[in-house]
Amino acid sequence: MSTATPEAAAGLAAALRADVIRRWNLAGRPGPGELAAASGRAEELFRDFLDGRQGVNPHLQWLAMNDALSAPGEHDAKFREAVWRWVRTVSGPPTQPSLRPLRAKPPAESETSLQGADPLVLARRVNSAQQFNHQLRRLMIQTSTSFTDIGRRSESLPRSTAHHLVNHDRLPARAEQVRAFVQGCGIDENAQDEWVAAWQEARVRLSGAAPAPVPLRRRRRDRVLFTITITTPRRGRACTVTTARAGRAALMMMLCLITALWPLAAGVWG
Repeated sequence: MSTATPEAAAGLAAALRADVIRRWNLAGRPGPGELAAASGRAEELFRDFLDGRQGVNPHLQWLAMNDALSAPGEHDAKFREAVWRWVRTVSGPPTQPSLRPLRAKPPAESETSLQGADPLVLARRVNSAQQFNHQLRRLMIQTSTSFTDIGRRSESLPRSTAHHLVNHDRLPARAEQVRAFVQGCGIDENAQDEWVAAWQEARVRLSGAAPAPVPLRRRRRDRVLFTITITTPRRGRACTVTTARAGRAALMMMLCLITALWPLAAGVWG
């Protein structure tokens, strides 16, 4: 048995739990089903953890939460080292199969694709709206951004809307929402464009909708004048009307007016 005191083991357990709770809050408090889908672990582990049921092997819950709530590589390695230090403290050397690490490789080499891959890369490959929204949440975690940060930094996305985006089962409704979200995570303009493009690709692929047209700047319409001249057949007098370019309906109305006034003009000048 380890010479570490029970108080030290209890303090380490509290610190490990506090760490994953902090990351869980930053991720928008996803439910057990979402956590299971993100990590590939059993949903019961997350349900027991969130309900406060520690069980015989709480370290399995901590490891599952760590897998679902991705962290930078250095933090991930330190977290796993602390978990197994706790196991050794309370149980001695991990000789039983249930107490051995779930992965044979060192932590630095055992990161899953979910933990290590760029969220933008995975966002381009999603097969559901939930997967796209999950990559937005991963972006938050990787940049250590909270919903309050997004609401403060972005120009048009409130905190509550940002929370709704990553926890909804539909794609964000507008490209501006995606841009504002990643802008709030501190992403530069070029990467913002790439996120919007990934959203458009997902929208087309998942719903079959046509790509959203790129808004064009309205060209300034100059006031172009044109002249209509009425000449009477008798004295050769002319009546000149100059007007601005108009639409088809206005032009037709003007021609009808000229036609109606023609006999009157002929009588006055004739």
